[in-house]
Amino acid sequence: MFCAISSRHLQLARVVPGTFARAYESTLAAADTAASSSGPQLVTYPYFVHRTRFQSLPVYTDVKNGKTRKLTIVRRIEGDLEALRSDMSKALSDSSIQIKKASQQLVIKGERSDEVRAWLTRSGF
Repeated sequence: MFCAISSRHLQLARVVPGTFARAYESTLAAADTAASSSGPQLVTYPYFVHRTRFQSLPVYTDVKNGKTRKLTIVRRIEGDLEALRSDMSKALSDSSIQIKKASQQLVIKGERSDEVRAWLTRSGF
């Protein structure tokens, strides 16, 4: 199955069911300057974070216990949650990331939404 979505900054191709390949604008520009016939290099992830219908990242902040406990929630995840959690914990240097398998969400302790959005954007989502 192959379906491609292309935009100005990113190309997404579903290569194999369960894996997603990403090509970044910087990779595409480097391939154009090198005039390589092999094309852009794709990065493959076993997970995918879908954007909302308004094209924003699905990263939310939840406040509990009388505004004393803040959580960051990542929604709309497809694929391997464990791989996403391990990659995100390496990037954020944080091991307090929980998986909610029933709703396909990650819950991170603390208000880390800006860092999570920045990491997801750098990763091509």
